Amino acid sequence: MKFSKLNFLLSIMFLVVAVSPAHTQCPPVYIFTGEAKGDQFGISVASAGDVNNDGFDDLIVGAWLNDAGGTWAGRAYVFSGQNGDTIYVFTGEAAGDNLGFSVSGAGDVNNDGFDDLIVGAPHNDAGGFQAGRAYVFSGKTGDTIYIFTGVGALDLFGRSVASAGDVNNDGFDDLIVGAILSDAGGSFAGRADVFSGQTGDTIYVFTGETSGDDFGGSVASAGDVNNDGFDDLIVGAIFNDAGGNNAGRAYVFSGQTGDTLFVFTGEAAEDRFGISVGTDGDVNNDGFADLIVGASMNDAGGTDAGRAYVFSGQTGDTLYVFTGEAGGDRFGQSVASAGDVNNDGFDDIIVGAHRNDAGGTGAGRAYVFSGKTGETIYIFSGETEFDGYGKSVSSAGDVNNDGFDDLIVGAGGGPGGRTFVFPGDCCCIGIRGDVNGDGNDANILDLTFIVDFIFRGSGDSGPCSVEGDLNADGNSSNILDLTFLVDRIFRSGPAPGPC
Repeated sequence: MKFSKLNFLLSIMFLVVAVSPAHTQCPPVYIFTGEAKGDQFGISVASAGDVNNDGFDDLIVGAWLNDAGGTWAGRAYVFSGQNGDTIYVFTGEAAGDNLGFSVSGAGDVNNDGFDDLIVGAPHNDAGGFQAGRAYVFSGKTGDTIYIFTGVGALDLFGRSVASAGDVNNDGFDDLIVGAILSDAGGSFAGRADVFSGQTGDTIYVFTGETSGDDFGGSVASAGDVNNDGFDDLIVGAIFNDAGGNNAGRAYVFSGQTGDTLFVFTGEAAEDRFGISVGTDGDVNNDGFADLIVGASMNDAGGTDAGRAYVFSGQTGDTLYVFTGEAGGDRFGQSVASAGDVNNDGFDDIIVGAHRNDAGGTGAGRAYVFSGKTGETIYIFSGETEFDGYGKSVSSAGDVNNDGFDDLIVGAGGGPGGRTFVFPGDCCCIGIRGDVNGDGNDANILDLTFIVDFIFRGSGDSGPCSVEGDLNADGNSSNILDLTFLVDRIFRSGPAPGPC
């Protein structure tokens, strides 16, 4: 008997098939490159929000060693999410300022309908030798709204900057700035200052517990972790000794009262827990904002492999622990919410490992994890040796306005530094039928994959949730999608639905 196409289809339906998705690295939406060798463009990256109010989220990138304003004066660049054009370039005031060491969207601090920006210059000397500064710029005009200045020499105020959300619930987004070497709580104990977006006045000053804590080395909005209607705050103290010498700590403070909500402590000596901190958004979809903390020198995966921890905002319990692949990776050097990249209703997580060697010695990597399951969604790898790819990571917001949150990864270690923007809908680039993620149009391998998922519960519908929805009806892979794929492959039916 002739072996017909129909017989072949039936046979694969009842075979035991083991197929794994490729999780290929997809093309970036944009690649931005530093102006000159040694700029370290990409040392810091962030979503800028929508600074020009065109409906597309924009981006901000720091180049702390740029020389345009003097040797190492530094620069920060704001790029359009809609077309990649440069919207603003901010330049350090004087040589050695290192403007752009830290960058962030500021939210809408003046409530004019345009998202604003905050940039740190931790070695500015206006308040004393390397006291530091932080600048808040209007998204609408690029003008300076506020300049905050460190109060003492060597404070390194501006080493970290972030939007604080709206901590006092007055309708204006507020700001937080870290001064990692401030002596307010003891020599190099560190501090973090929270400023009103409405007035520029100081709302809170948080101080390191003991000398040498380096409290304020990382700062971020924590979202609303206790669901009281006020945005809260998270601050890292990477050299705190409570869990062992330099184990590190991270503190979560109430936006409403300034009280401490949670204290998280590094597992072991030299973990550097708190090197990076952030909100995860709501990874478990319980209505409370969750938290992420990096410990880049944790040894669980090998010496200095690194770890990242996700904590519940509701209870403080550990939701996930992610571990670096190999010794020396420094996984957790950067952490951030990824937004909801796969559009499944759960916020996801991005973590950088800037010394990972997969793409060459020190090329670096960035990992995106599902908030829903903790599984790896994407792995992005540096292109060449010593790229330092993943030194900085962030959600990019939705730069292409397709309904999926996008991602930004800095690689400041190359000749001038580079920054890559990836679509959150990373696998579905006009190839909805590519359910196995190998980059090819719908074919027999995809048919095998979808049969395995539907009839034998493989648990994996493909690298992206939309890939298996061939008929674009909004439902997960099912018999209708299988029929659609068979029609496409064997009877030259219509192409799978648009992405």
